[in-house]
Amino acid sequence: MRNEFVTNFWARAYESLPAAVRGQYLTQMKAAERWELSLQALIELGSRVKHAMSKLFQTPKGAH
Repeated sequence: MRNEFVTNFWARAYESLPAAVRGQYLTQMKAAERWELSLQALIELGSRVKHAMSKLFQTPKGAH
């Protein structure tokens, strides 16, 4: 597992913790970041699928 956070938000959040407790929360914060990145990727995929489907099933101009 990498030691760095991917996003600045989680890196800053981790750094804002008191040094004495950082180790306690590292695992949970890294898991939260992974969940956030996974959810973001899933939302982006859904958006791309929706866009592709709308293009695929678009009514041709002059069909009405």
